[in-house]
Amino acid sequence: MSLFYKIVQWMLVWPALQNIRILFYFYDSFILRFLPKPERKAGKKKVLVVFPLSLGDAVMFYGTIPYLLQMYPKEEYDVILTCHEEYRELFREQFSGIIPIDYRRASVDLRYRAAFLREMRRTYYDIAVDPVGSEKCSPNLYAMNAVCAGLKVGVLSETAQKYQCPAWLRQSVYDILFAQKKDVHKVQYYAKTWSLLGGKACRPAVAKLPVGSRMALPKKYFIVYPSASVPVKMWPVERFAEIAERIWREKNWPLVVCGREQDRLVTEKLLRLIPKKMPVCNLIAKTTVMQLLEVVGRAALVLTNDTSVYHIAVGTGRKTCVVSGGYVYDQFLDYLSNGYETEAEICIAAHKSDCMNCNNHCIKRVEGVYPCVLANTVDEVWEKVRILIAEKTKETEKD
Repeated sequence: MSLFYKIVQWMLVWPALQNIRILFYFYDSFILRFLPKPERKAGKKKVLVVFPLSLGDAVMFYGTIPYLLQMYPKEEYDVILTCHEEYRELFREQFSGIIPIDYRRASVDLRYRAAFLREMRRTYYDIAVDPVGSEKCSPNLYAMNAVCAGLKVGVLSETAQKYQCPAWLRQSVYDILFAQKKDVHKVQYYAKTWSLLGGKACRPAVAKLPVGSRMALPKKYFIVYPSASVPVKMWPVERFAEIAERIWREKNWPLVVCGREQDRLVTEKLLRLIPKKMPVCNLIAKTTVMQLLEVVGRAALVLTNDTSVYHIAVGTGRKTCVVSGGYVYDQFLDYLSNGYETEAEICIAAHKSDCMNCNNHCIKRVEGVYPCVLANTVDEVWEKVRILIAEKTKETEKD
């Protein structure tokens, strides 16, 4: 998977490289010629929802699922979800079935990609829905291209500056494309998709995530998550270490670090930079997705560079500060302006500029990290964190 993340990093530093993803269409077309098309079977109608996105997107999507199931009740429909395999447990209760796919591997391993295409062709669906967006030649588009369905529905951002996916390709994949605004928050985006499909009263709602109580964790602790999906989005770990030390000296809480195997290097660097006497609980590569929800959902404070952990903190009602740039500010960060009901206390450390909401198409010179991320100073972030941990704020620790 290190190859996948290196390729993603290159694409974000040099956005023009993202155009090479169109080559998958020609590879897929060759493989699909040899795969038989499934026939429709008797029984309940089958609906496929294609959602090959990251954990943060999955959390925002999670809060809108009840509206989807109102349109396709389980008494009449089998609603199947295809998503990353590690999110199977998160969605298991909501859907009739889960098709787990390692979409990251399918982007770098052509043999596995052929198996992925075969899986998409295994069943005939009455309706296939892609709520992600068809602007780019991304995994959701190629999954929809492989699926056999009576009706294929997608969405297209009407305000996108540039459509990476050519019109002829979109038209060959989808039967219906609903117009969507680009820079609305993703919770609203998914809810609007269900409304366009015919759902009623699809009011955007923040996910209320399940939080377990099985893990042995400190009674009160804070999380520092210095990693991000790719290095181009990472605030310098030295600055995280300074904030972590200030929190510990102010509150005397132990630090909990968590994340995936690919987060280990940056997290170990953080641990080398903090005072040796600071108590630490290291859970790197030791949690499932559901356990990560518990770890974040029981924290007194979450300081993160990663929007996935940020969305989990919001969905579990935690005090949270996210350090970011403005590249997807309206879509992913700004719960506050949208008036969503949440128990979370949110602080966003991000400088606003004329190039806000560039959607990872940075117009400035990028040397390893986005300039808008680096613009956040230690003192600016500390001021936001200090407000969250001040005694005057409401207590958010759950019993």
